[in-house]
Amino acid sequence: MRRRTRWMSLQILCLLVSGFITNAGAQTAFNKARGGLRFQEIAIGQGPTAQTGDVVTMHFTGWLQEQGVRGAPIFNSRAQGRPVRFVVGADGVMSGWNIGVEGMRSGGERLLLVPPGLAYGERAIKGVVPENASLMFRIEVIAVEPL
Repeated sequence: MRRRTRWMSLQILCLLVSGFITNAGAQTAFNKARGGLRFQEIAIGQGPTAQTGDVVTMHFTGWLQEQGVRGAPIFNSRAQGRPVRFVVGADGVMSGWNIGVEGMRSGGERLLLVPPGLAYGERAIKGVVPENASLMFRIEVIAVEPL
C-alpha cells in the first residue's frame, strides 16, 4: 500500500510540474476549433472582439511542434520588434492564425496548436519549417480595429 501511495504522489507531482494542474483555477485544457486547430486561453483581453474583416495587430512566438511538444523556435516578432498586422479571414496569413484570433480581444493571449493543413501544409520554408509540420504559437493581440 505504501508503494502505491508513493507512486500516486509521484504521478500528482508530475502533473503539477507539467502544468496540467494549476493553482488559482487557471484554464489548462485546450479548446477545439475549425480544421483541427486547438487553442488555450492564457489571458483574456479587453475591448472589441476580433472577427472576420477586422484588422488585428499581434505579436507571436512560433515553434515547430515535435511529437506533441514544443520544438525548435521559428520566429519571435517581439524580439524582432515587428508585430504582425492582418485582416482576419483574408489570405494574408496562415489559416491557423485567422481561426486562432477569432474571439480574442486586445491584450488577450492564446497558445495555438496548428495542424499542417492550417499552417504551411506541403510547402516548406527552407531551413525553418519542414513540409507537413505542426506548429505551436503563443499569440498576443495588441489591437483589434474595424476595417
